[in-house]
Amino acid sequence: MPSPADPQATESKAVLSAYSHYWQEQVSAYKTGSVNGTRLKKYAVGAAVARVESDLASMKAKGVTTNGRPSHDVRVTALSTSKQVPSATLSDCLDISDWKWTYRKSGAAVPSPKTQLTQYRTIVKAEKWGNQWMILSATPQATKCTHG
Repeated sequence: MPSPADPQATESKAVLSAYSHYWQEQVSAYKTGSVNGTRLKKYAVGAAVARVESDLASMKAKGVTTNGRPSHDVRVTALSTSKQVPSATLSDCLDISDWKWTYRKSGAAVPSPKTQLTQYRTIVKAEKWGNQWMILSATPQATKCTHG
C-alpha cells in the first residue's frame, strides 16, 4: 500500500512552484517593459507586484530593458499550514550575473557599479489563498550568498 503524500512536502513544492512562476513573469515584464501580457498578478500581490511596477517605471524613465535571466537557489525556511491562511518564508540566493541590463534604443550594456553584488539573499513571504500560493514580498538583502 503506498504511503500518503507528506502534506508539508506537497505545500513546499507548491510554494516553490509559485515563486518560480512569479520570477518567470517578472523576467518577461522586465524584458518587455510592462506587466501587460504577463500573468504576474496570478502569482503575486501587494509589495511583490508594487516592486515590479516601480522597477518598470524606473526602467522606462531610463530607457532600460533586460536580457537573460537570473538563477535561483531557493529553499523554504518556514511553512505554516495549520493557520487559516497558510504562510511560508523562502530564502533565495539570487544570481543576477547572467541577467543583463541594456539601453533599449542602442542595445548597449548598462554599466554596473563595481560594488554591486551579483549573488545576494532575497527573503520571500508567501500565503496560500484558496488553492494558489501568492508571493506577497521578495525583499533583497545586502548579503552576499553563493549557490550550494
